[in-house]
Amino acid sequence: MSSALIAIGIMTGLGLLCAFILATAYRLLRVPEDPRIGVVEALLPGTNCGACGEPGCRAFAEGLVAAKVAPGACTVSTAEIIEQIAEYLDMDPGGQEKRIARLQCA
Repeated sequence: MSSALIAIGIMTGLGLLCAFILATAYRLLRVPEDPRIGVVEALLPGTNCGACGEPGCRAFAEGLVAAKVAPGACTVSTAEIIEQIAEYLDMDPGGQEKRIARLQCA
């Protein structure tokens, strides 16, 4: 046997071993996520403006599903979308005064 075939065989074996280890680790260590987070995030406007006090719409959706914030805290969404989110999560929509970000230039 040539040394090239031996090298190819060793590399293939190492690749398969690493793939097996990664697949096993994925099965054992994955963290399940609440599927409602994706649904609520899809309903949000996706502007990632931070007006709600969260760093983005994904974090706001996680807070909504965990019932840490009210849907009305999103100042960019329309009233209909806020009602849809509140109905989907079976919670009070709440309310917040609409805020607009303004930059103060020197």
